[in-house]
Amino acid sequence: MNQSILEIFGYVASAIVALSLMMKNIRRLRWWNLFGASAFSLYGALIGAWPVFAMNAFIAIADIYYLIQMSREKEYFDVMEVNVHHSDFIKRFLAYYMDDIKKFFPDFHLDPAVEYRACLGLRDARPVSLIVFRSLSEKEMLVELDYAIPQYRDQKTGKFIYREGIKRLGLNKVSFISRTANEAHMRYLLALGFIKSDERDGIVLFRKEG
Repeated sequence: MNQSILEIFGYVASAIVALSLMMKNIRRLRWWNLFGASAFSLYGALIGAWPVFAMNAFIAIADIYYLIQMSREKEYFDVMEVNVHHSDFIKRFLAYYMDDIKKFFPDFHLDPAVEYRACLGLRDARPVSLIVFRSLSEKEMLVELDYAIPQYRDQKTGKFIYREGIKRLGLNKVSFISRTANEAHMRYLLALGFIKSDERDGIVLFRKEG
């Protein structure tokens, strides 16, 4: 193989490994690290750098092992309804994550005059997401906030809430409307079964029937 191509391949493999270490989602980190370590191991074999090959092959095997372990783990999902106006925990949760929340919901704020329905998404009893609804009618709820903390953005909590959690909240016959201009959040909504219904001034409206 051409030497310059080999060098480019090695740089790309290194970049993938470095990128993986910057990810907060552990499962995603493992997958990208596996891909990068495998590529870097192959690079080491191609140039005859056997310590590089051996080290990265070991890392790849470790990634495979932990991914298998993670796939076998059973998580416990639940929802807990909360009062966003009176819960001290919710106030602290919002204060701590507000900078990150604003990336996805730049206009989010709690109106003291509005009665919200809200729930925490729990994984193994850990509060990892917060969803805040506002009633538009007896059959429609506007999703004012649907936020998951960075370590748990794998859609699992959201899928549980919109499939099972809403039944526990008595909202299984309600239509949910969400609006966003954030591409990542759009992909999340589509993965959860929301359907694009309208677009106004760059804000896309999504709807999910209960």
